[in-house]
Amino acid sequence: MNVGEMCTREVYIVRPSESLLQAVHEMRKRNVGCVVVVEERDERVVPIGILTDRDIVGMLPEKAQVLGVTPVGECITRRPLTLGEDESIVDAVERLRLHAIRRAPVVTADGDLVGIVSIDDLLGVIAEQLSALARLVERQASVQRRDS
Repeated sequence: MNVGEMCTREVYIVRPSESLLQAVHEMRKRNVGCVVVVEERDERVVPIGILTDRDIVGMLPEKAQVLGVTPVGECITRRPLTLGEDESIVDAVERLRLHAIRRAPVVTADGDLVGIVSIDDLLGVIAEQLSALARLVERQASVQRRDS
């Protein structure tokens, strides 16, 4: 299984010119911890940044008065780590760990946004695989005990 097979394909996006308040309302309405900031390039939707709940909390003291007019583009994490849809789950976990981040946009080989994945999503898949492996080992052990 690769990242593209298990990522969330319903990605909430904003443009860098939209207001921060609009992005906050969108995140709250959708109950998500981030939105991907995109640009359109040659009919592709390309992630140029990510706006997380942590980004918003970090800048609130200085931007609270102008939340409705501050463009998202002023508050985002630019050039976010992206994961290729063909990337393995093991590689994705390692890259997220190395960059100390919890979520990343998933892109095609051309850089087109196709989804988003979080460390929680990846851990769920890994837990399922470990559980299946444990059942296999238990089944093999019971066959060996029976044959002994």
